[in-house]
Amino acid sequence: MFAIDTNILVYAHNKDSSYNKKASAFLEKAMNERNDEGILSICIPTQVLMEFINVITRQNVEKPLSLSNAIEIVKEYIKTGITIINHRETQIQTFLDLLSSMTTRKKVFDVALAATLKDNNIKGLYTVNVTDFKDYDFLEVKNPL
Repeated sequence: MFAIDTNILVYAHNKDSSYNKKASAFLEKAMNERNDEGILSICIPTQVLMEFINVITRQNVEKPLSLSNAIEIVKEYIKTGITIINHRETQIQTFLDLLSSMTTRKKVFDVALAATLKDNNIKGLYTVNVTDFKDYDFLEVKNPL
């Protein structure tokens, strides 16, 4: 299973983004691909949904969404039945273990996301920022755009 990163959601819902059409098409395709048991091949971590609301409502986005619109989008994703990945009890220890190999605090939220994926045995991540996750040998990272 692959997780969706924040940037894919932001591009798909930011109509002024040059990546909008590609991200929207990718998400539409991914949201319609299910395995034999009817389960989607993608999931979304709770951290990504929170980051999405934060980013898509910022004033530095070309046309930011209102908070209520962003909340509705997240609710719609939840209604689809997509697997939502949550932190596990081991999150802080996994996070600290991964962070201890870093030399800068700039990737703290990427490390937190990687820890969530690792603890939930998620093997892949779709993101535009592939290089941000190159150090995690437990993850297959792909840019779908």
